Amino acid sequence: MEPDAGALFRGVFETAPDAVVVVDSAGVIVRANPQCLAVFGSPPEELVGKSVDVLVPLGVRGNHPRRREGYGAAANPRPMGLLRLAATRSDGTEFPAEISLAPIDVDGEKYVSATVRDITARTQDEERFRNLLEATPDPMVIIDSSTTIVLANKQVTEVFGYPAGELVGQSITLLAPEDRRDSDGSWFQEYLQAPDVRPMQSNQGAAVRHRDGHDVPVEVSMAPLQTDEGVLVSVALRDVTDRLQMQAESQRLRDDVIATVSHELRTPLTSIIGYAELMSDLDEGDLSRRARKLLNVIERNASRELQLVNDLLTMAFLEDDRLRMLRESLDLDEVCRRVADDLRLAARERALTLTFVGGETAPVVGDLHRVVQVLENVVTNALKFTKAGGTVDIAITDHGAMGVIEVRDTGIGVSPEEQDRLFERLYRSPRAIADQVPGAGLGLPIARAIVEAHGGWIDLQSELGVGTVVRVALPHEAQGGATAV
Repeated sequence: MEPDAGALFRGVFETAPDAVVVVDSAGVIVRANPQCLAVFGSPPEELVGKSVDVLVPLGVRGNHPRRREGYGAAANPRPMGLLRLAATRSDGTEFPAEISLAPIDVDGEKYVSATVRDITARTQDEERFRNLLEATPDPMVIIDSSTTIVLANKQVTEVFGYPAGELVGQSITLLAPEDRRDSDGSWFQEYLQAPDVRPMQSNQGAAVRHRDGHDVPVEVSMAPLQTDEGVLVSVALRDVTDRLQMQAESQRLRDDVIATVSHELRTPLTSIIGYAELMSDLDEGDLSRRARKLLNVIERNASRELQLVNDLLTMAFLEDDRLRMLRESLDLDEVCRRVADDLRLAARERALTLTFVGGETAPVVGDLHRVVQVLENVVTNALKFTKAGGTVDIAITDHGAMGVIEVRDTGIGVSPEEQDRLFERLYRSPRAIADQVPGAGLGLPIARAIVEAHGGWIDLQSELGVGTVVRVALPHEAQGGATAV
């Protein structure tokens, strides 16, 4: 049995969550539901028979009949939210409301149903949100799922020159540098597929196009906002111009310090070593045996200090990516033979055997001076940690697109726990400290930095009491010849 249509209508009308009033063609309220008491402060029976204008704020009440008549002539329904206006309670207070209108035709008589929703709480939330947005120290925009800007704070105007109202309704790519707009638009679309919180971070080359045309470097943070209208995304854009200028100035001062260290430390050390070498050439009658031993100590320690200064300077430049290297074709056989010849005397003094068995490998690309530095560091380490009577062997081979140098020793070895730390700057193993092995913990970190700057890799395998194997891989020669980087 079908329900009575009139009873069904009355049930829906009476239980609607919003205030509903029905107005005739003269603007008189002919029906009101119980929710009018909560929304307007008047029971429905008090509203019936009154002009609907009593629900309109005094300031606009005079124009309301004309607007009402205009709607009656058009008689087009307006869904909830289309009209966002103010309404008046019975005590005269005003409140923000969303209003939807719908025409009703009953037996030739025309009526209008007005559904009124009190949005005071929502408006207060929005106001708080706007206040928070304006209080944010960084420029910030809110975008919707189509990357359209729906809100922008005043800092956007102060930092980037765009009036907030000018940005609303525009794609966020309007803020991207001209050569990045397509890629940035795609990036935001990908982000919106799986939005997550991304804290403030420096994005390489991230910039905002100022309204006057110049680019402003920025750091970016993003966070999704769940709303009734769907997911919105807050995008904070921090201007880092001043920071970059400070970093540039700091870098300049650091360069000055490095240059001073280079001059003030290397020059006297080089002089000490030079004079020590000259004195060592004196005849036995001019220099006693004891004095010659002391002279060797001076020369050895001065050379060690000079190496430390050179290592510190190299590490400083590598960390800043400012160490220029000439990429040229290198024969690993020649490089390894040279290093082996240079260090063979040091091996003999420690009663060690240093061997290199040459072989034919494809040329690699690298800076001769830096590759020699890497190999010297690795081989010197092997000599320092190998006991008398042991061996250090150097071999070369091809491995795919890489040429590989392998340095194998029969030294004391390294525990698995320590192996990962050997490439940390200034790290020295407890065994090295206990045995007072000379060093500053810079050889392997420098070697890794140089090798990786060449596009290669370095690894280490070791076993306590058995020995260590270090492999250095450099890319084979590419087409195009030598280049400076």
